[in-house]
Amino acid sequence: MNDYILENGLKLIYKKSNSELSSIAISLDAGAARDGGNLGVAHITEHMVYKQTETRSEKEINKVLSDTFGFQNAMTNYPYVVFYGTLLNEDLSKGLEIFSDILLNPVFTEEGFKEEMEVIKQELKEWDEELEQYTEDKLYLNCMDGRRIQYPIIGTEESLEKLTIDDAIDFFNDYYCANNATITVISSLEFDEVIEKVEEYFIDWRSENLPEDEIIYSIPNKGLFIDKKPDINSARVQIIFPINELNQWEIKALKVFNQYFGEGVNSVLFDNLRTNNGLVYDVLTRVANEEYIKVYKITYATSVENVEKSIQIVENLISDVDNFKKDLDTKKISKMIKGFKLKRLFGEEQSVRLAKELATYDTMFGDYNIYVDESRDLEKLTPEYIINTAAKVLKNKSIQVVRN
Repeated sequence: MNDYILENGLKLIYKKSNSELSSIAISLDAGAARDGGNLGVAHITEHMVYKQTETRSEKEINKVLSDTFGFQNAMTNYPYVVFYGTLLNEDLSKGLEIFSDILLNPVFTEEGFKEEMEVIKQELKEWDEELEQYTEDKLYLNCMDGRRIQYPIIGTEESLEKLTIDDAIDFFNDYYCANNATITVISSLEFDEVIEKVEEYFIDWRSENLPEDEIIYSIPNKGLFIDKKPDINSARVQIIFPINELNQWEIKALKVFNQYFGEGVNSVLFDNLRTNNGLVYDVLTRVANEEYIKVYKITYATSVENVEKSIQIVENLISDVDNFKKDLDTKKISKMIKGFKLKRLFGEEQSVRLAKELATYDTMFGDYNIYVDESRDLEKLTPEYIINTAAKVLKNKSIQVVRN
């Protein structure tokens, strides 16, 4: 891998591939964490850049994206907004030109703003229909006092009513700039050729004096929170543990531990919740190490009558974490490391996913190598270090139950 910084501050990350496909990802520190008092403004701004440019209508933008990319998408998270896609090597220049037009030359109109606000308001109505998302939103609302993640990325009914086109324009002017962005290109084209193409289309991107906002991680409120949703027939449970105080080695250890504790049908959680007790169909875990989020998550669905029993099983496992040392030897840890690497490499087979990870890690942490480092030297982790890290994390929990 190579990197290069253009004169305007735009950072380019390049990875050589042998594929006939190229992937592009452009990440900006312009996620929902930058909303300030205008909840949802980051998300509406992401929508607005696709509405119109100085030379293309929305219809023309959609057509050229469809004609050029095999896959293309954009998303707003709390720590970033990212635009990404995959296309043929021969179309790399065209893809870069399209992204540059969208990001450098958008035209915000009152009519376009009203149209997108209606789309987003409808999206907000549908947001709560996805039960896992609804449960997470309720949990963050209940336990993340004073933090932006207390509210959905998309905003709230009240905040969306207050947003104006000027809010979106101001947000765009503040954060959509070269020195606040990272572009990753994965391609069989040579590095010098990629630099030349990126400079051709992005060298005129302006730079700005960026706000310096401090990241605040308040301790989540501990305890059990129960909310009712009448239109469901089961219950959803999400349990989170803060991980913002972990160092990079501890993050590695937690990700390896998760292979043992929560990943797949051989995990401790699956064995105890499903195989031995038949309380769940599946259990999902995730080390969410993104800036502004930083939690370890356990999520599952169960029947209303089994909520209490399932939570008790999880709590018993957590309190017994030190005893996992008896079960973890060098051979088992090697299998866990292999599983982690296999899943990561499988994901990276889609170069657009790798491009997205590299770009967003660079936005979040200022160094894409942190992503690369997460799968290095894992063999140095000892059973004691892995379990001690798990014990450090699993002692502080917040539990959300959504039931009918």
